[in-house]
Amino acid sequence: MNDNEAIQLMKRASAEIKDLRRQIDRLAPKAHAYDNLSTVLRLLPQPSQGYGEDVAFLLDRRIDEIMKAEVKTR
Repeated sequence: MNDNEAIQLMKRASAEIKDLRRQIDRLAPKAHAYDNLSTVLRLLPQPSQGYGEDVAFLLDRRIDEIMKAEVKTR
């Protein structure tokens, strides 16, 4: 896989992640309402809030690094 293919793949992956985040943002109010109702009814335990790595940010940063390296080598 050459750098251009890698960049295209990373851009597609980043766009997919961002699209899924927009979908989550639209669905979040419904999920919160369900969680609140379930909590009131004591159907679900309180979930812990954890945060993972921001993969889209890492992909975008790597794309920029590769593109800058290509410009320097030309």
